[in-house]
Amino acid sequence: MSPGDPDVLLVDEPDRAGRTTASLVASLAGRLAVLPGVSGADVVGALAAGVAAVGREAAETAEGRRLREALARGRPATNATLLWQRLGIDRWLATMPASPVLHQLRNDAALLLVDDLGETLDLPPLLPDRTGGDAVGPGPVDPLDLVLGLWALARETEALVEALAAASGEPAPRVVPGAGRAAPVDGVVLR
Repeated sequence: MSPGDPDVLLVDEPDRAGRTTASLVASLAGRLAVLPGVSGADVVGALAAGVAAVGREAAETAEGRRLREALARGRPATNATLLWQRLGIDRWLATMPASPVLHQLRNDAALLLVDDLGETLDLPPLLPDRTGGDAVGPGPVDPLDLVLGLWALARETEALVEALAAASGEPAPRVVPGAGRAAPVDGVVLR
């Protein structure tokens, strides 16, 4: 990663319990184990609420605040609010606990870098141990927070993939945006 890239946080935070390969595997295994007993709507709702929580955190940064304010001034905010209210998305997501998606992404990516994964997977089954932060309880979810959370999650995902590629010792290919050309608009919906 170059100096201007965002930091990838794959280290233990000082105020949290230390992570081990076993605890990271147990966390992933625990999440996978409960999936058959959870409805798809609950999974999607918890993920959407979690992404919105990431968006609320991102809005506390200068760049995130600027982007959220730009979104709030335009058509996306108006249409998102209409959809949110008229389709009942606001009421539905308000009942969903926010999954700690960013922490889980970081923890799962950290498993790709450990050198004792094989030995850990050969151990007897581990009880799921929660790692990566607490889920945020149910509450109102703003649609702009969800959009901003997708942006923040995408940036973090890109940084994680680049860091994983860099860990291989091989230079990672990088996409550099060039001067774009205007796309023709056919009809009322942008394509």
